[in-house]
Amino acid sequence: MRYKIMGSNDYVIDPIGEVLRNREVYNVIKFLNIDESVVNSWKLLKNIDNAVKCLLHHLENDSVIFFQVDSDCDGMVSTALQINYIWRIYPEAKIIWRLHKGKEHGVILNEIPDDTKLVIIPDAGSNQYEEHQILRDKGIDVIVLDHHQCEYESENAIVVNNQLSPEFPNKNFSGVGIVYKFCQALDHYLNVNYADEFLDLVAVGNIADNMDMRELETRHYVINGLKQIKNPFLKALIEKQSYSMKGIVNITNISFYISPLINAVVRTGTMEEKSMVFKCLIESTEQVYYKKKDIWESIHTNTARQTANVRVRQNKLRDKGVELINERILEKELNLNKILIVNVTGLLEKSLSGLVANKLVDKYKKPVILLRQYDEDEELFGGSARGYEKSEVKNFRQFLLETGMFNFCEGHDNAFGYEIHKNKIVEANEYINNILKDVEMGSDVYEVDFVIPASKLSKSLLNQLNKMRDLWGFKVQEPLLVIEDIPLTQKDIKYPDKEKGTVLIKYKDIEFIKYQADSSIMEKLREHKLLKLTVVGRANENVWKDKVTPQLIIDDFDVVKNRVPVF
Repeated sequence: MRYKIMGSNDYVIDPIGEVLRNREVYNVIKFLNIDESVVNSWKLLKNIDNAVKCLLHHLENDSVIFFQVDSDCDGMVSTALQINYIWRIYPEAKIIWRLHKGKEHGVILNEIPDDTKLVIIPDAGSNQYEEHQILRDKGIDVIVLDHHQCEYESENAIVVNNQLSPEFPNKNFSGVGIVYKFCQALDHYLNVNYADEFLDLVAVGNIADNMDMRELETRHYVINGLKQIKNPFLKALIEKQSYSMKGIVNITNISFYISPLINAVVRTGTMEEKSMVFKCLIESTEQVYYKKKDIWESIHTNTARQTANVRVRQNKLRDKGVELINERILEKELNLNKILIVNVTGLLEKSLSGLVANKLVDKYKKPVILLRQYDEDEELFGGSARGYEKSEVKNFRQFLLETGMFNFCEGHDNAFGYEIHKNKIVEANEYINNILKDVEMGSDVYEVDFVIPASKLSKSLLNQLNKMRDLWGFKVQEPLLVIEDIPLTQKDIKYPDKEKGTVLIKYKDIEFIKYQADSSIMEKLREHKLLKLTVVGRANENVWKDKVTPQLIIDDFDVVKNRVPVF
């Protein structure tokens, strides 16, 4: 086990400030006391006035409006927010929406009804230049409400995109955030106040899309959105996951227990299951027959239960995909390369590529490119790429673009799609191996906030950190602690659930708990009557009846003789 301290190791005077500064949050007071002053005006978004006028024109003229729902959680809630808002201001609006069959992005021309007068593409579509031209030539207006990087602004669509708006400073705002700003602009023009009714959707979309939670405006809307969960489907999902969430609605719990359910349906659900989820998000009042109990129940309750089942199904497919791809990696010794590049054509469903890539990143501790040969063009490959932020390659998308061998890399910095000609794949791999030849890849060094001798560990520190649990999110990661040289006897170590591999250690009225430990770990702990452990883990608490016990959840540990600090 290797680890290094991120900062100055101040676990006594200002541990919360130390954790935040380690995450490059330097105005700690402002971060901990966010208010309206961090909000950017919708007026700073380029083209937003034209988009408002265009939508109102079509609503006033009773036009058919077509929505393309993008295929992820942010895409779902972005479109749901916009439709819900329109129905507040124009209950009789003629709205048609379409879900993708797979994990596609953007509008598909032959799916647009002939009588459509306006196409709205939330959370996608900025770079669909050819489609914009064709739609314009047909006399169909296009509004894009997006946050993804693209090369330039389309001349044939009204594009509202924070990345293309030089005066709008928040570049860490997801698609649903841009839709919300658009609704704020509509509020202004119509002299109403409906946009804030949907802040719960804004919060979930930004969390699901891994927006940087150091961005003060984004954090402001996320915090306020989680305080006012109004959408009936989000309420049903939270109720369904209440045991896992322990009744706590915060950034971490939404990212672990709510948005993955919606994403699971997007990836592996049937069209009926996807439609049910989207109907729920747009606040359907349907009743659905539940055969098992022979009752009619709310579509929200019924669908929340289904999403949990779909995620179980998805995870089985994901794990099977990881197993098959891992066999190919080992067979061809692909893990010896600096970056893991694997051809998964015929091995993995397209919709699971990103999910499996994430698992491989976790396993091999290096960036991953999953190659898939195009059905329509055997000369081209595309697929999902995922970066490993703990590696030297901090922005994987930009890194690949700078090789000059990829036709495009589009999406987020460390989660994106790409295209490459098959003749460039081997060359790209060799080029990357050469450029990274002096960079160590594939090993894990824990970046920790505090290294504390066991004798100096206090319950108050764990309590302080645990009370700040609502702070943690993407780029504001939960703090890691190393506790060195914990003296133990065998009486201090318990195994409350051997089947699940739970190990419980008690020291100084503090519990150290390790979940899913395999048999070799247990055997290692039993080797000595007296032993010292060094552990890396995260602050927590165990609440039983009225008793609260400080806890450290163990991520990893070593018997002291094996400890390898890195300073």
